[in-house]
Amino acid sequence: MPASLQDVARMVGVSISTVSRALHRPEMVDAQTRERVNIAVTALGYVPQGIGRALVSGRTYTVGAVVPRMGVSAFAQTIQALRHGLGQANYTLLLAQPPLKEQHDLRPLKTLIERGVDGVVLLGNDWAPEWRNLIAKHNLPVATIWADAKEAPAGAIGFDNYESGKQAAEHLLGLGHRKFALISGDLASNLRARQRYQALLETIASGGGVLSRKLIVETDYGFPEGFEATRKLLETGESFTALICGNDYLAHGAMACLREHGQRIPEDVSVIGFNDSEFAPYTYPPLTTIHFPSLEIGARAAQTILDSIESKGPMPAPQMLPTYLVERSSTGPAIV
Repeated sequence: MPASLQDVARMVGVSISTVSRALHRPEMVDAQTRERVNIAVTALGYVPQGIGRALVSGRTYTVGAVVPRMGVSAFAQTIQALRHGLGQANYTLLLAQPPLKEQHDLRPLKTLIERGVDGVVLLGNDWAPEWRNLIAKHNLPVATIWADAKEAPAGAIGFDNYESGKQAAEHLLGLGHRKFALISGDLASNLRARQRYQALLETIASGGGVLSRKLIVETDYGFPEGFEATRKLLETGESFTALICGNDYLAHGAMACLREHGQRIPEDVSVIGFNDSEFAPYTYPPLTTIHFPSLEIGARAAQTILDSIESKGPMPAPQMLPTYLVERSSTGPAIV
């Protein structure tokens, strides 16, 4: 039978309320008693029950996150850093991952609120009005991850997607490329993809380049999707010397397809991705990409939501982190 709070109190020789305070409000108990309680807890293998802890503290020590599934993406790194940061403060992350097409469905958020989470982490800043209303009614602190710089709410941690698209286009234009192709995420439902797309269109046009609608494929983010999208681009018969991919997974699949069709990288086609994933230096050839601060976003989100839960104060101003080009071997001068 599992050890109880009474068993710990009996072993230490103090009251149950003293043991409870030592575990949940340690600042109210002297150091010697706390140490004896901790020794007894370890010896007995006692694990405090979450319900009791919540009744004592008024918190569940949980944070909920709603992060839509988007094929293979960089969000895993952010969630890993978020979970680690919360764990350092003895908080647990409850993660809901609805399909991207259901990203504005209220049910995942309602479920997290029903679980009594102390705060919420949401992806992006294009929330449905119903989400805003529900969060406001429950007075929950909210941190927004992967927020775009445009109209970022308080508590947001992200970067400028437009700037990252501009960085990719300027790099390729600087290498002499003027004929472009694009493999993107769904532009209708993905604000981040739309911001990068807008930057690419404007920067390429101002640099004398062309990105034809025939050479734009929208798809999910993943290796096979990148391969298949590139096959479709090649089948159009339209020529291009630079291929911009919405993330590194798409770029990896794209390069495999190009090689299979006898295209040399970067001599025939330069390829660039976004995110600077862990595998990017090890693709063939090593992938040029725009670095996104995926881990730092997660770490800062954890600290932001924890600070807000503790202080019960307003969320801080948006935090926008830099992106930058990581040049490797998959891009090179255009051969006209």
